[in-house]
Amino acid sequence: MRCPQCSGSDTRVLDTRTPDERTVKRRRQCATCGFRFSTAERPVREEIFVRKRCGGVEEFDRQKIAASVQCALKKGPCRKAEVDALVDEIIAKLLAENPKCVSTDRIGDEVLRALRRFDEMAYVRYLSVHRAFANLSDFRENILGGVENDGDTV
Repeated sequence: MRCPQCSGSDTRVLDTRTPDERTVKRRRQCATCGFRFSTAERPVREEIFVRKRCGGVEEFDRQKIAASVQCALKKGPCRKAEVDALVDEIIAKLLAENPKCVSTDRIGDEVLRALRRFDEMAYVRYLSVHRAFANLSDFRENILGGVENDGDTV
């Protein structure tokens, strides 16, 4: 680990914490300049790709899911830690089957499931963007129909 202050490569770990089962936070000190800094480590999954609706394929990006959840929750009271936990839950469910490629529809369905349990208004906001509705009655039916817990459809 390089020091962000002087770019020295000799750093030592002062403290290690595990705030959740997927993250390790370390407090470090540079032996060269004495600067103290923190690092956060998360395991990196092997290459996972996302199949877009248009047919294209791109690398999986946690930040895109986090941004869409944050956008759906923007009008309600929500802390960053809650959003991170919700995104972790969504990703864990998606990757439990260890897929090489996951569709954007599947990702959207998992986001809808999580939002429905977390915040109903955020669920409605996300639903209106995630699904293309022909008319208001289709939208109303989806809102009132809810989310199926054991199927792949939302």
